[in-house]
Formats: sequence, C-alpha cells, structure tokens
Amino acid sequence: MRALAGTKAEPSGAVLVLLIATACGSSPGSEPVRGDLTFAVMGDAPYYWHEVRRYEHLVEALNGDSLDWVVHVGDLFWKPCSDEKMLERLEVLQRIRHPVVYTPGDNEWTDCWGRREGGFAPRDRLDRLRDIYFPSPGRSLGGAPMGVVVQASDPAWPEFVEHQRWTRGGIVFATLHLVGSRNGMVDFADRGEADDREVWRRTGAATAWLRDTFEEARATAARAVFLMQHADLVFEDPADVYRRAFEPFLRTLEEEVATFDGPVLLAHGDSHDFLVDSPLIDRRTGEPLDNFTRMQVMGSPEVGWVRVVVDTAGPTFSFAPRRIPAWKLW
Repeated sequence: MRALAGTKAEPSGAVLVLLIATACGSSPGSEPVRGDLTFAVMGDAPYYWHEVRRYEHLVEALNGDSLDWVVHVGDLFWKPCSDEKMLERLEVLQRIRHPVVYTPGDNEWTDCWGRREGGFAPRDRLDRLRDIYFPSPGRSLGGAPMGVVVQASDPAWPEFVEHQRWTRGGIVFATLHLVGSRNGMVDFADRGEADDREVWRRTGAATAWLRDTFEEARATAARAVFLMQHADLVFEDPADVYRRAFEPFLRTLEEEVATFDGPVLLAHGDSHDFLVDSPLIDRRTGEPLDNFTRMQVMGSPEVGWVRVVVDTAGPTFSFAPRRIPAWKLW
C-alpha cells in the first residue's frame, strides 16, 4: 500500500497513517516536516562492502535531521560475526548525534554458526552482543543517550537488557527481541537442547515484556503503543509453519491489540521491503484488528531509513522512506 505525498492511505481503525513519497536523503535547502515526535527507523543494512559507504551517507542524513531518536531494528551486518565487526558497527551507531535504540537481528548472533559467518556458537555471540551493545542498561546508545526502562530490572528476567521501553507524547514505545531465521530455531550441526531453551526463554521474556508494555499503556492512559523488533511474523499466512516459532507471543499480541483502546504499531525488518499495512487477524474471530498497523523497513540491497512523524493529538503517523541511491559510493 503506497500513497502519493500528502495523500491519505487507507486508515487503520483509530490510527491515521500517511505515506510520504520516497526521498533520497534530505532535500537541500528545505526543512523536513516535523511533528510533536519525529524519529527514524532502519534495519537490515549494510550487508556488502558496496553498501558501507551508502551507510555512511545514511548517518550523515540522520545527523542533518531534527530527530528525537533513531531505532535500528537489527541486522547491523552480515558475516563475519566477530567482535571486531560488532565493535565496528557500534562505532558507527555512536556517531549518530541522536539517541539510538537498538534491538538485535538474527545476523548478529543466531546465524553465526556457518563457516562464512565464523563458526561461532550462537549463544556465545548473544552474550557478547549484550556486552558490546548494552554496556549501560537503562541508557540508549548514540551521541545523546536517553534513559529507558529495561526488563533486566525485573529479577525474573535479569539477562534481558535489550528489552527497552520509554514514553513520549502519551505514546509508549518498546523493543522486543524476536529475530528472523525462525526466531533462532533454524537447525545447525551443533545445535543442542540449550539452544532450544534459549528460544523459548527469550520468546517468553518478549511475551511478558509485551504484556507489561500494554499494562503501562493502560495505566497511564497512553494514546498509542509503538513496538519495534527484527522478525517478520508472517502475518499474511496464519497456517505458515514459520509462525510457530513466535508463539505464544503472536497470540498475546492479538489479545492485547484487540482489547487496547487505541492504535498499535509494529515496526520491523527481516524481509527488506518497505511496507505499511494492517495484516493482524484475530484468530478468535477471523476478523482483522483494524487498530493495528505494521511498518516494515527496507533493507539490503537498499540502504535507507524511514522517517516517522507523529502528531500526538490524533494520534496520526506518517512514514517517509528515505533511500540512499545505489550510485552514491563517494
């Protein structure tokens, strides 16, 4: 679903979504539209050497914009999964002058068992990821870190420093650690019971964090909930076997959206094509949940970001995809 600049897309229940025509970086000589809240969402890049320079241009575009924060929904790189690569990408995130909130993708840890990725044990990579990208739980990354609430403050979930939440303008924002590659269920030669237990504990933590987020939204009379994660949950096909790796999270999402009196948005990566739609079906009724909107960010071979502008009075949300041209290598 796409609309021309300034025109209304199909409304999704209480949420009004505007799609703004694609722009390549920022428009010279003009101040971008700004709402009560303005932030960037990006993911799934850079993968290849020829995307790295474009990623530098992306950072320059973010630094030239007036943003409240930047979110990266995972897949900071693709092979190898070395500490050196992790630290290299961290350095780039830290050069963004805004607060940066990061939630992991599969490329950073679950897919690291392959030879080209370095032959790492995924759970070991997850431990290093948490050490490197979440050195100060309760503080975001970026040049101007902001405070966030983390699930790790709950004694039941002490390792989940990556589950973060904050509230601005009457909207509750939260990250969830759900990843592609069947949520880390893809088989590999040395996979054992501990790898399976990791998936179910992490999914259980994400499900609990989801419930906590909606409890917070209801307790504070929030106008909307905005969720961010890496995984594409394959909303389009409820019978798809891929979806089983995300239960009971999916069922909980349906229940919470169905009973929340306001719009719910989910931004994610994983499938690499920019998309805004309303794909969530309530399995109890078979009907679409029209207060739910999904925004999927573009990814490799595209390098870009989505500029989100929020009018909190509505609330209304506009999504403007910003792509860095493939020829921009210098």
